[in-house]
Amino acid sequence: MKKKFSKVILPTALALTVSVSSAAYANPQSTPNGPYIEDNQNISLSSYMSNAELATKLQKLEASSNGKMKLEVAGYSNLAPDGYQTEADKGEPIYVAKFGDNDPNKKRILITAQIHGNEQIGAEAAIDIIQKLSSNGKEVEEILENVSIWIMPRINPEGADNQYEGKWYPTRYTHQTWLPENIGLPADTVAPWYYNSDGSERAQNNEGRVVYGIPGYDQNRDYNPNLDFRVENQDLSEVASFLNSQSTNNSKYGGFYVTAEARTVTSVFKEFQPDVYVDVHHRGFNTVSDEDNRSVPVQFAAVVADPYKDPFTGEQYEVDEDVLTLAKQVNALSALTLQKGQSHFGAVQKYPDVNLPGTALGAFALNDTSIMLIEIKGQSQTLGQKQAGMLKETVTQPLFAVFQGLADGSIYEVDTQVYDDIPEASNSISDPTSRN
Repeated sequence: MKKKFSKVILPTALALTVSVSSAAYANPQSTPNGPYIEDNQNISLSSYMSNAELATKLQKLEASSNGKMKLEVAGYSNLAPDGYQTEADKGEPIYVAKFGDNDPNKKRILITAQIHGNEQIGAEAAIDIIQKLSSNGKEVEEILENVSIWIMPRINPEGADNQYEGKWYPTRYTHQTWLPENIGLPADTVAPWYYNSDGSERAQNNEGRVVYGIPGYDQNRDYNPNLDFRVENQDLSEVASFLNSQSTNNSKYGGFYVTAEARTVTSVFKEFQPDVYVDVHHRGFNTVSDEDNRSVPVQFAAVVADPYKDPFTGEQYEVDEDVLTLAKQVNALSALTLQKGQSHFGAVQKYPDVNLPGTALGAFALNDTSIMLIEIKGQSQTLGQKQAGMLKETVTQPLFAVFQGLADGSIYEVDTQVYDDIPEASNSISDPTSRN
């Protein structure tokens, strides 16, 4: 039986009340309702911003914002545990665009995107949001009067600008090498489980893998509910034992903060102490159901981590009930905002149930921040820039609804049952070239 969304009062700025039923999931618009990648298709990334282009765009937006936006370099991509030797070794800057400060009398929302370098549209959507917030208008003024918004549009700049065989080839991973002896661990200490030692990535159209040869980490497994955890400050023999055991060096535990990027994002989180944290990702392909073959543009999640016990300190972490309630309200409002008749936008699903305390979302939720995971369809290698405009809208429209809901307080009127009733992820398509 198909589930339905309940009626909910949306923010007044949206000027509508939406009641969505299972009819929104009937009668697919087209067959096979892609777009999908075709065999031997050229995948274009030319419209996406390089790091240099992103920096220039951010600087121009700050200059034109009339003081609304403050652009800062939060950190650099190579400031890893053993530091760096020269200015050139710092790597790429990681930017944060600040609209408002960390005033505890205002609601605060932190948004990050492109934690994986091959997830391009999140950064593009973040720029669209920054551009709108930098402009004049009553809507923006009302939002920024009540809500502080900090945006980090690209938190994996090295993966984003990766090169392969002389061409731009964005990759999931950061660019660092596991050198345990540099931080006082025995040289044979096993790397964290999320380390990619050979520098490899999925090939275009899912046709095997390419080896680009630069080791690195999946940054979104490098976070830890203990936000102050630093390998170099631990009992190193205890850390080595932990890493050398498969029973503990796995996804059930927090990460090790060995990447400069995860440390930088966490430092911003600790400074800002947001009420809501949003992380924008890409994923694979799904259709809604056996009866409705619309391609799902986005999945949401309000929960990604179970209660957690720190293996080093014994400290317990869990998501506060009020924090979870707001997270469900944020996700529910986002799902409702995309309901537009029987359009592609409305084919929303809930992300699969996971327990990942080493993700940014998991670690921050366990530190009293309501979260929203946004997973839009298609990686750089599997979708390129096809349908980028629509997919950006699946990020920007929900987020502006959330801004408005936080600003006028109507977010707290959203029925959490709406989130609970979002259809679970199903009908995964593992190979978009064959639709299977």
